[in-house]
Amino acid sequence: MNSNHYSTMTKTNKSEYQELIKRCIDGDESAWANLVEKITPAILSVCRLMRLSKEESLDIFGQVCYLLLQNLSNLKSSEKIISYVSTITRREILRVIRRKQLFDTVDPEISKSISVTTFKTPDEILNESENLEGLIKAIIELPQKEYKLIWHLFLDENEPSYEEISKKLNIPIASIGPTRIRSLKKLKKILKRKGFK
Repeated sequence: MNSNHYSTMTKTNKSEYQELIKRCIDGDESAWANLVEKITPAILSVCRLMRLSKEESLDIFGQVCYLLLQNLSNLKSSEKIISYVSTITRREILRVIRRKQLFDTVDPEISKSISVTTFKTPDEILNESENLEGLIKAIIELPQKEYKLIWHLFLDENEPSYEEISKKLNIPIASIGPTRIRSLKKLKKILKRKGFK
């Protein structure tokens, strides 16, 4: 993260953040605008570090702000809000990348329709939702262990490591790669059978 941005953000003292967050929770729109202004450099710095496009950064920015707003009342250390926001931003970017990797593996056309972009028409939004729903339904049709593996590899928000997946599914780490390949081949067949476009 850019050190200038970080130092600017940390100039706000603990009591000021506490007051801002309290006012946000109470529904003060000006306080929310002020808080968003303070966290924006942190979010965009992470997006730049991970080489997102302007459009992708805007999407991530909106999602991070939404998640922050939803969880303001759960923040235990208001002075650590910048670290919290940076963590959320990285998590959301990785989640998008992992999901895109799955779509790219299954079908480039599907990936194109669900990729992170802005300014979508209602028809495009509907098409994206239908494609995502169809893909999830196809994944569910996989044998239970393969379904769980694909889910943990690409869609699990906790982003488990291979070691964690091995323990969760009680399978050797060495078998995860080959099983992943077999599972994706089956997934392609299911999607083809369903006429998924």
